[in-house]
Order: sequence, then structure tokens, then C-alpha cells
Amino acid sequence: MYSYLRALKKEQIVDFYDDFVEEQSKSGINDRLYFLYKRTLQFGLKKNSRVLELGCGIGAMTYLLSRTVTTGSIDAVDLSPASIQFATARIRKPNVNFQVADVVCYKPSRREFDLITLFDLIEHIPIENHNELFKNISSVCSDQTLVLINIPSPGSIEYDRIHQPQLLQVIDQPIELGFLNHILVNNGLELIFFERCSIWNEGDYHFFVARKSSPFNEISLAEKRNFLQKALKKIERTWIKRVYSYPR
Repeated sequence: MYSYLRALKKEQIVDFYDDFVEEQSKSGINDRLYFLYKRTLQFGLKKNSRVLELGCGIGAMTYLLSRTVTTGSIDAVDLSPASIQFATARIRKPNVNFQVADVVCYKPSRREFDLITLFDLIEHIPIENHNELFKNISSVCSDQTLVLINIPSPGSIEYDRIHQPQLLQVIDQPIELGFLNHILVNNGLELIFFERCSIWNEGDYHFFVARKSSPFNEISLAEKRNFLQKALKKIERTWIKRVYSYPR
């Protein structure tokens, strides 16, 4: 179904997103971007965070991130020179670095980010390039790095393909959960969070969080609790046994 993607040249894709700048600038900070900003806060975005934003477009999300990241750093990357030019003219902060690069093969000079974001990106990258993309991402992940991914749900893209294809971008393909999980595992990453989101339509987006996979190590939660936490846990267990007492 999507064999036409192989015939596309990188120049054609760049031209599309260069021409897409005006459309992006009209939408500004929309519901989807604000939703994603709140999710980055939920998953640890702080003033000193080191963030790698892949597929930053005109920097609308970068702008939101930079409101929180004041002493840390943001490396924002996009394939479109026009998008990066637009962003750099509007977001002039010493800790925000914009770069024109192909995110698939991009190798940042900085290592070990706290957060790596791929927001509404991988559905626009041909499937055959996903393994290389996540291989490079995995190479700059520490054990603490979280990889945040947002994509339209596969069903919403298929719906648009049939009913309103004019809304689709030059590459816009459904990404199934099983496929994404396979790519993550293949590159030493593991999925730790999944959420089916409703931003404009019921179930129109999927949000994921991944991290570097590591061997299981049996660490007792009881040993990590302080005296008060242990006492509260004991009270909770007693309450559960009384309220939900199993019939004898």
C-alpha cells in the first residue's frame, strides 16, 4: 500500500516541509502541542533537563519546552531548512540549539539526554528507516533517558486516507503498536508506558514512553521504604484483609 514512499527523494520531502512552514505557523500552539507539553512535565521535564527534540518543525514545541528548560539544554533538529530558519528567528535562547539534519541518521555531539522526544514524527519516516533511527537514539540513551513518542493512531490515519486524504502529509503511514515495540526491542529499548489519547477525536493519538532496557534485578520495595512508609503499608494490608476478607 505504501510502496510509493520508496520512490520519494529526500529533496521532495524537504520541499514539502519547507512549503509547510506557513501552515504550521497558522496553527501555533494547538491542543496537541499543549497536551504533549503537559506529558513532558509529567515524565520529568525540569528547568535543568537535557532534551533532544527530533522533528522540531518550526519550533512550536521547542518554545513550550524552553519555558521550563531554563538552565538545561534543548537540541532541536529538523530536515527542513525553512522550518529551522523560521524557528531560529523567533526562539533566541542560548540554551536552545537548532540544527538542520536528517533525524534518521543524526548523531548529536552531546551524549546522554534526559528526554528525547519524537512527537508526530515517525509516521512521516518510511518504515524501512525506523531501525536506523532507533539505533541512533539508543546510542545516546543513558539508563535514565526517557524516549517520548506521539503518533496518530493507525485507525485515524487510515480514516483520513479514505475520507480526507488532503489532510495527510507527503508521508503519512500508520504505525502499529506491535511494529513499534519490535523496533524498540531490536535496538535495546523497552516500552514502559502506553496511552490511547483523545485530543480532537476519540482515540485519535497514541502516546508512548520507552527507555534503555536492562536485565531484571530483584530489588525489594520493602527494603527501600522508610519507617513511616512501612507502617502505612502495614495498615493498608490490614485494611485490605478486613474489607476484602476471602470467604472461608
